Amino acid sequence: MKKHDVYSFYNWLFFTLLLPYVPVLLPFVPDSFAGFNMTGWSWMLMLSVSLFYYINNPRNNFPIIFWLPWLLYIFGYLLFHMSFLGLQLSLQYVLPIFVGVVASGFTYGKEEYHWLFKRLMIVSFGIFLMIIAGHTVPDFPQAHWATSVIFLAIPAALVLGVYFVTNKIKYLFLFGVFFLVPFLNMTRMAMLVFVVILLLHFANVKIVSKLFAGLISALVFIVVFNSAAFQEKTFFEGRGRLSDISINYYSADTRMNTSGRGAFYQYFEKGLRDSPVWGNGPRADYYVMQSFVDLNEVHNDYLSVRYNYGYVGLVLLLFGFAGSFLVTYRKYRTFRQLKDQYRFLVSSSVLILFITFIMFMYSDNILKYTIFFPDIFFAMLGMVFAETEKKS
Repeated sequence: MKKHDVYSFYNWLFFTLLLPYVPVLLPFVPDSFAGFNMTGWSWMLMLSVSLFYYINNPRNNFPIIFWLPWLLYIFGYLLFHMSFLGLQLSLQYVLPIFVGVVASGFTYGKEEYHWLFKRLMIVSFGIFLMIIAGHTVPDFPQAHWATSVIFLAIPAALVLGVYFVTNKIKYLFLFGVFFLVPFLNMTRMAMLVFVVILLLHFANVKIVSKLFAGLISALVFIVVFNSAAFQEKTFFEGRGRLSDISINYYSADTRMNTSGRGAFYQYFEKGLRDSPVWGNGPRADYYVMQSFVDLNEVHNDYLSVRYNYGYVGLVLLLFGFAGSFLVTYRKYRTFRQLKDQYRFLVSSSVLILFITFIMFMYSDNILKYTIFFPDIFFAMLGMVFAETEKKS
């Protein structure tokens, strides 16, 4: 493996992340071509790139053992329920894991870590500026807002980790800059995610620092909850109390405004009841949504996976996350004892992003967002298990 391979692979990773924004900045560029939008072309391109790099460097240090049952299950399902949309969904699910496998085969040193951090910051601030422009520049398109906020959780977790490792206040300031976006977009789950990142980041190992983070998180939560914008968006009456917040937004008597999500569950009740164990087949949720409303997604990965693949599929998926989290935590403790700052930073950030991932799965279809979050997350997960350059 050459150093050039590391840089070029991650350049492709960032390129496919930015490609869907091209029609936003250049209106003359078509948003779709040959039946696929730019997001679709992006993830298919990244799948091809990952295959190319794996063929040229088939090393694998990724904890793939935890994901094999899930991968075998979804592709085995295709043998009995083959469809174009089902195949597309299966490839979208496998892509981030494949990216992690490729990333785990590289060797990382100080030079690579610094380059990757700088490149990620450039990309992140580019997306951040597009969001700011959408709020401040007249007629500036507001595209990919939901996925952009989800993506920015990654650089937010990293810069906060750098702050806890180095105690340099500028990185805490950068976290605050990224934290502005969920408020500007009034994205409620993203707000909660950013508070959780601040409160539970695994790089924060000092008691005083933990107390400070807890105090700031509580103050932010109180201010946000009582803000007029949050109250108006969250409650039908425009005003609510903390006791009115419910994690079960499918409840019929909830006072929360769930942007339509509360009605989705009733569309799936029959299928969930008729086929609870094995599910109804890959992408069956799409046909249900289309039969009731003009929407493609249910905006809840747990519900989507359970409907398509049943409890068996959901358990296998969560087994992949749980097993990977545990072995990552073991690596994190080792890097902390060795005082390996770079790998400690990556592993601690990956651990908090695990929590971020499972939170976003409850309010979005983040598993299918591939290029916007899962690809980079799994690449970071692969970095945790990759080889590192020996210090001379």
